[in-house]
Amino acid sequence: MASAGAGLSKRGASNVDAIMPGIRAALLERTRPTVPRIDLSTAENWLLRNEVIELTKDAIRDGLKPHHLSYPNEFAGDADLIKALAAFVNEYFHPHIPVEPDHIATAPGAATCLNTFLYNLCEPGEGILVPAPFWNGFDWLFTARSSAVPVMVHVERSADTLTAKLIPALEKAYEESKIPIRGLLLTNPQNPYGQCYPRSVMEDCIRFCHSKGIHYISDEVYALSNFENPELPDAPPFVSALQIDVKGIGCDLSRVHTFWSTSKDFGSSGFRVGCSITQANEAMHVALALASNTESSSLSAVASTALLTSPRLPELLQLNAQRLQEAYCLMTNFLKKHQIEYIPANSAPFLFARVAPQAQTWEDEKAVIAQLKEAGVNVSGGKAYHVNEDQKGWARLTFALETSRAEEAIKRMETVLGKQ
Repeated sequence: MASAGAGLSKRGASNVDAIMPGIRAALLERTRPTVPRIDLSTAENWLLRNEVIELTKDAIRDGLKPHHLSYPNEFAGDADLIKALAAFVNEYFHPHIPVEPDHIATAPGAATCLNTFLYNLCEPGEGILVPAPFWNGFDWLFTARSSAVPVMVHVERSADTLTAKLIPALEKAYEESKIPIRGLLLTNPQNPYGQCYPRSVMEDCIRFCHSKGIHYISDEVYALSNFENPELPDAPPFVSALQIDVKGIGCDLSRVHTFWSTSKDFGSSGFRVGCSITQANEAMHVALALASNTESSSLSAVASTALLTSPRLPELLQLNAQRLQEAYCLMTNFLKKHQIEYIPANSAPFLFARVAPQAQTWEDEKAVIAQLKEAGVNVSGGKAYHVNEDQKGWARLTFALETSRAEEAIKRMETVLGKQ
């Protein structure tokens, strides 16, 4: 054990031993004398960076005041940021019940918000249902602090996770679980598929949670990353959990919680600004605020407040949708050229493609991922997203890069995928 003799707690030692091999491998990769790799494995949007930089530079120059050198001036975070978040969510998420500032708690990113929520919801070893495939980061996010357990929910066909067939799969996973289940986490838009759940499925999921007395947790970090895609003419639009009349469908609003951040929709992961929204559970709101009210940077608060309140915001969102569509077409034209199967997306900076169609084992998938890495492109293999056993060979590809970098990535991928 890497942590043996280090004097760590059992919890700390477990975390270190689980993650240390990956860290060592990553550090080794960084020291190899190779051509710098293009990263298509990290879900970041590079398409608005110039505009966001311009806007936030002005904000820091003009908006930074002496009081920003102190701790946040509100219990749940910076008052101006929370007020801006409430107005922003009311404008773009169309909540059934208007979001008030005292519904919101901020933290350094949505992952931290969710981590704090799980810590306050779950006893160590308790579970959260998570429909598969799902973001591979949940594996460490659940366990590192809260010691919660992601309980995978598989439907017979992976693509059906976005349909009503999810509900019987939830029932089955709940009944067969060997550990207590405390909630259901739905990422909407879905990661790694980049599509949205229909409202009817969301309502059924909330009803399911109500019937079991568990919490509905809505991860909405890609809420505004939608774009037009002719491949999906009948795709359901994004519907926030906030938009649903929870009481109207006979359910308990105190068990519905929403999470969002500026990281994905505004391509600003480094700002580390996220929020949790819980509208009818004061105790949970206080618990979330207590854990993170002094953790967010005032500089990030100033920059994000300026972004959320900018008169240019509608223009930026429209520009983002246009550029996402163009970047998506560039990537999918390459995939079509080489007859590489992919799942059409319209609500994320990435898509899911079968880069190793001949893969019979997970080692086969891993080998193609390694070949792409050797060619200078990092992609994220499907196994990490807990796809079904019959879905070997898939990978998530981020396409929201500057055109020159995307074209270079495609050129490099062609040396591997063009030979299959």
